[in-house]
Amino acid sequence: MDSRFTAQDNLLNQGPRPPRLPTPGERRRLRELWGATLEEVADALNAEPEVMAAWEAGRHTADPADTYAYLRLLNAFREQLPTAYEPDWAALRKPPASPAPASAAPGVPTQADAAREQAKPPRRGASWTQEEKDRLRAEFLAGAQVPQLAESLGRSEKAVRWVLHRLGLISFPADDVPAPRTGPGKPKAYTVADKRRIHPNAYQPWSAEDEQRLAERCAQGASLADLSREFGRNEGGIASRLIKIKADGPAADGAWGYGGESPGADL
Repeated sequence: MDSRFTAQDNLLNQGPRPPRLPTPGERRRLRELWGATLEEVADALNAEPEVMAAWEAGRHTADPADTYAYLRLLNAFREQLPTAYEPDWAALRKPPASPAPASAAPGVPTQADAAREQAKPPRRGASWTQEEKDRLRAEFLAGAQVPQLAESLGRSEKAVRWVLHRLGLISFPADDVPAPRTGPGKPKAYTVADKRRIHPNAYQPWSAEDEQRLAERCAQGASLADLSREFGRNEGGIASRLIKIKADGPAADGAWGYGGESPGADL
């Protein structure tokens, strides 16, 4: 037999070798040239962003199938990127200021009105973006007060204090917690059994698994009403537990103003 065939058979019998990725610097360079974020690449490879960051930096290895997928994406970046790129500087230049439009008839919105409407801060109750949190931190450290921050961001003062607390910039915002009743209260018109007919898990201790699932559902955008039905507890108990575990999401943002519930009412 031809010795070349024997050498080929030996090479083939060894099986495919693990793929070799470019250097960490080249991985990052290709991604940034393509204009993709780490989160987008992680999503394309079905990986967590933290794992993707370590993978790009060369601190993580994966099985051959995942590595081939990553190598395929990087090669696609390299092959499809233009060899030379010159920005359209004319399009990027700021257009000259246009003259002020003629005043419209009363009651008729102008283009300036539409622009101001689009520039309004997000409505209250919306989930906080990382950009808003960074802006809140910067303005607070620059000396802005809570009322100014609330007006600037279109949020309630309670929501601003709560996010400042979660950012570690202020202590627990106790001013937002209703003071305990000092006088004799009215006798309860219900029993635990009555409560559990409506909310099966009322007054049950919270497990670590339930708290983790509650935080995840809140981050996904579930409302207090959704969480109340899902966990079998009343909305006041859900709101106070969201505060206690420092959850993030629309339901957590609205938890402080919910019906006067105190953070200890873990129903």
